Amino acid sequence: MLWETLERVNRLRQQAMSDSEFIQSAKEHQKALEAQAYCYQSVRRKKPQSKSEKTLADIYDQAEFGTNPTGTQH
Repeated sequence: MLWETLERVNRLRQQAMSDSEFIQSAKEHQKALEAQAYCYQSVRRKKPQSKSEKTLADIYDQAEFGTNPTGTQH
């Protein structure tokens, strides 16, 4: 069944590639897709960059974690 489907698709592909009207339509479609992709690329905006990347040490610098009951350090 898979082999029959592949043969049918290949026959239809070859038939389409020999049709000049199909080739012209495909080229127009490709140009339209490229133009559309160009429009979307120009609309995208850059994210505002943060002034500086904060490390976890900077974020938790003023945090109070309480006392360590075992007295061991990591």
